[in-house]
Amino acid sequence: MAIDLDNPPEKYWHCSVKIAGERNPSYVNDLSFSELDKTIVQPWLSGHAFAIAGKVVRTNSAVSEIKVTCTHYPMQHYADQHNAQMREGGIADFATNRRSIPLSVGDDVTNDLLFSGGKCTQYEPDVASVLRLCQRIPFAAKILAVRSRKGKQSYDIDDEYDVQDLLHAVIRAYTKYSVQEDPLPKVAGAKASRADVSIEELGLLIEVKYVRAPDDQKRIFEEYSQDLVLYAQWAHLKTLIYLIYNSGDLREPEAFEKLNGFQEVGGRRFEVKIVLA
Repeated sequence: MAIDLDNPPEKYWHCSVKIAGERNPSYVNDLSFSELDKTIVQPWLSGHAFAIAGKVVRTNSAVSEIKVTCTHYPMQHYADQHNAQMREGGIADFATNRRSIPLSVGDDVTNDLLFSGGKCTQYEPDVASVLRLCQRIPFAAKILAVRSRKGKQSYDIDDEYDVQDLLHAVIRAYTKYSVQEDPLPKVAGAKASRADVSIEELGLLIEVKYVRAPDDQKRIFEEYSQDLVLYAQWAHLKTLIYLIYNSGDLREPEAFEKLNGFQEVGGRRFEVKIVLA
């Protein structure tokens, strides 16, 4: 199958890594693309250490061989096929590592993901950085809420607009891309016609929700469904960060983590990342 790395399938991804001086490679199988990107692709591109099959690879220069493939089916499917072929031929195959099979039959995207500097890898580090800023925004707010210098007014977070303004300022100081409220087409049932924060060059929208009481759990779930319909109208959308501020006051904040992952609305496929701040 031809792999569209601008809109990659979530399953099934496989990687083999051979460290210089070692006899055999290490394998990891059946990753989602999100897992592959987080645990191998982004550390590789940034020169950071990463782990594969319990083994830590501290630097790219220590790797003599690396390969990434994508398959239609999980590793066990190809292992079962291989075992059946061996039985039909009366062969007892103890030499083949079944984990290696998807690396030989899958679509090889090693160069595109790790070495080409193509489009797929250009924006992801920045999306990851913006996501990290969203996760850390309560710490920035905490510093500004208690200002020890005499006569300096504190910055209090009382509603979602306070969160938006602080987040906007922090992201704008960090990223080279423009950050703005982006007008969106009005959709029936939606309460808003603007995204809280958008970065067109990254295909990124951020929606901020502010929690006042435990009962907000139901409200935010309902608004989430409406927001997906609204934001799917944005032509550039690739990633939607759903930032729930003061989430500790919800009855069951962890329930929102189930919403992480890829969504398809109105023919547009995009990734949702939930941030409980």
